[in-house]
Amino acid sequence: MIALHRPARLFLTLWVLAVCVTALGCSVSKEPASSLRESGPGKSGQAKPGARGKLPAYGMQAQRANRLREPDFELIRDGGVGFYRFSVLTSNSDDRDRPAVRIYDRLIAAAVSEGVELLPVFLRSRLKDRPSLGRVASPPESPAEHAEWRRRVRFFAERYGPGGNFWRERPDLPYRPIRIWEVWNEPNLPQFWDERGANPREYGRLLRETRAVLRAVDPGARILSAGIAWRYSGARYLAAVLDAAGPCSADAISVHPYAPTVETAIGHLADARAVAGSRGLHEVALWTTEIGWRVGGGGYYGVDTPAAQARALNGFLAATTRRRRELGLGPTFAFALRDRVDPTTGDVDSKWGLRLADDTPRPAWRVLTRWAKAAPRLPWPKPRACR
Repeated sequence: MIALHRPARLFLTLWVLAVCVTALGCSVSKEPASSLRESGPGKSGQAKPGARGKLPAYGMQAQRANRLREPDFELIRDGGVGFYRFSVLTSNSDDRDRPAVRIYDRLIAAAVSEGVELLPVFLRSRLKDRPSLGRVASPPESPAEHAEWRRRVRFFAERYGPGGNFWRERPDLPYRPIRIWEVWNEPNLPQFWDERGANPREYGRLLRETRAVLRAVDPGARILSAGIAWRYSGARYLAAVLDAAGPCSADAISVHPYAPTVETAIGHLADARAVAGSRGLHEVALWTTEIGWRVGGGGYYGVDTPAAQARALNGFLAATTRRRRELGLGPTFAFALRDRVDPTTGDVDSKWGLRLADDTPRPAWRVLTRWAKAAPRLPWPKPRACR
C-alpha cells in the first residue's frame, strides 16, 4: 500500500465523497442514538443493528387489552405514555385453534405507527368445565401441552421479533421488533392458574422453558417474570419461583403491588427487592407492570372518589421516582386506560379507568401524563447469561 501524507489523504477523501454525491447520488447520514426506530430487516430477513433508544418510564394497560386501535395509541403517545402492555394468547381452546395473528397484527401495527413500545404477556387459556367460570388462564401440564406451548411461543417470537415475518409483510411500518416478553400474569392467583392452587415450581419450569425458546429465536430477547399479585404471599411465591427457575431465568422481575395505600404499595416493592437481593439479583430491575385504584365500591383497592384515585396515583409515582435508584425500579404501568363496559348490557361494570368509558379523563389521567412527560427514559434490561 502506498503511504500518503495527511494533506494528500484529506484531498483524496474529499474528492471521493464529491464523486459519490454528484455522480452516484450517495448520501451520508448518521442516525441519532436516541432514535426510536431501528433499521429495516435486510434481504435475508435478519435485523440490521439500529438505535432503539431507552425505554419509556411509564406504560398503560387497558381492561380489554387486545382491542385497542390507532386512535387509542395516539392518545397514549400524546399523553407521554410510551409503553403498552397486552396479552398474547398462544391458545384459547385447548390448543386446537390457530394463533389469532390478525388481532395482534392490527394492534402491533397501530402501536408502532404511533411510536409506542410494546410489552406482550404470554398466556394460554381454555374454557373451564364449569360454565360460571367461562374462560380461565390454563398453563400447560402434560408433556404434549408443554411441547405445544414451546412451539407456539416460537411462532410468535419468529413473527414479531427481529427479522420476523410480520415486519417483512409490512415494510411500510417503522421497524420495531419486539425484544421484551413477559411470561404469564399473576400465576399466584387461582384465576390465572386454571383455578388451582399456586404452584411456584410449575411456574418456574414454565418461565425457564419459555426463556430458552425466546433466546433461541433472539439471543438479545429480554424476559420478564410474570407480574406477581404481591398481596397474596408475593414474597414467598417469588422466592420459590427464583429457586425453581434459577437466578438467571429472568432479566427483570414484574410485580403488581396493589394496596389500599401508597405506603403499603411501596412496601411491597421493597419486599420484592429484598427477595431478589437474597438470591443475588441486586442489579435486576423491578417492573411495576400493573398498579391502580378502583373508583367507588370500597374493598381493598377501592377509593371513594376520582380525586382520591388521583392522589393515590400521584403519591405512588412520586415515591417510586424518589426511590427508583434505591429499589432498582424499571417502568411503571397504570391500570387501566378507561372503565370497562359490559358488552351484553352496556353498563359500566368496572371503574379502574383513568378515563371514563366515554373517554372523559379523570384527574388521575392528568397525573399520569404529567409524570410521564417529565420522566427521563430508562435503560433496557441487560440480557442475563445463563449457564
